[in-house]
Amino acid sequence: MRAVRSVLATVAAAAAALAFTATAAQAAPRPTPHADAQRAAAGSGYLYVSQDANWAGRWCWWYNADNNWDTINTAENANCDNNNRASMRNLASSAWNDSNGGRPVALYIHPDYTGAYACLGAGDAWDNLTGVWFSWGSNRDGYMANANDNIASHRWRTSCSAG
Repeated sequence: MRAVRSVLATVAAAAAALAFTATAAQAAPRPTPHADAQRAAAGSGYLYVSQDANWAGRWCWWYNADNNWDTINTAENANCDNNNRASMRNLASSAWNDSNGGRPVALYIHPDYTGAYACLGAGDAWDNLTGVWFSWGSNRDGYMANANDNIASHRWRTSCSAG
């Protein structure tokens, strides 16, 4: 009887190990700002955006600044899911600054870093841009316009006021 219990315990342990291995080998989920607080604290260095609110729909990411979201250019160390590099201009509805240098990112209403901008702090995320406004640059075109489906360029800043 003792031998049977020992064999059953060994089989159960092997089954548990196999189940864990199968789970770990599955494809990693797309990043979200709330998925892993410890990893998020270190920061990947990317700006992530998704086409729909709450991280749904097509999504893209950039490591460098991009003066025009009409095309997603690999020269800016940018990409989109499924390598779909079509325009993201005026389409973003979620944004996450996963900065690894503690820098905010300015999200501009126009290409070439012009017009008013919204400033997203390092490590911060906006799940739904309908509640976000271009509230920096009071003397610029687009000041206090809604940021949802309205972002055309971005760049990393040393502070929000450096716009």
